[in-house]
Amino acid sequence: MYNDFKQISVADLPGLIEGAHMNKGMGHKFLKHIERTKQLLFVVDISGFRLSPQTQYRTAFETIILLTKELELYKEELQTKPALLAVNKMDLPDAQDKFHVLMNQLQNPKDFLHLFEKNMIPERTVEFQHIIPISAITGEGIDELKSCLRKSLDEHANRENYAYHKKQLLNLQISNTVTYSELPSKNAVTSSRMDII
Repeated sequence: MYNDFKQISVADLPGLIEGAHMNKGMGHKFLKHIERTKQLLFVVDISGFRLSPQTQYRTAFETIILLTKELELYKEELQTKPALLAVNKMDLPDAQDKFHVLMNQLQNPKDFLHLFEKNMIPERTVEFQHIIPISAITGEGIDELKSCLRKSLDEHANRENYAYHKKQLLNLQISNTVTYSELPSKNAVTSSRMDII
């Protein structure tokens, strides 16, 4: 809840993993929730991620690309939703250096796609409206994250309202336009009232 009493709901989908589009893990159960959201918030560990000892270690950038691919494989429209990125564990000693590397990768993703197998490269990469470094432990960046979430949702609502009002105005203009397919004849009554003399 915000100071102006605006409240937002957040669906946490932990463990969205490689293969989720094929219903691996909690795959479809999680992905169906994403369809109903207004925006996406990716939360990645700056140190990278490894699901289990049997799986490959992924950097933060690799995690983002693979999550993007999972969204694409499940339903491409999900990639068009407004998205934000929270980069967690910024309290770790080498986090700032890794964050600079990640920012470079996100600004020039095509330069780093050679790191992936061809079938794991998404058709389009997600463009994040905001990238916020945070630390869940120290609280660093959490207020900024909340502010960015709210700002993004408000901007989305304003765009939707503008589009709705524009459509309503267009419909009103169309309904007020009278089109005649032929001119009325000389004897046609053009008034709802007729005086008899």
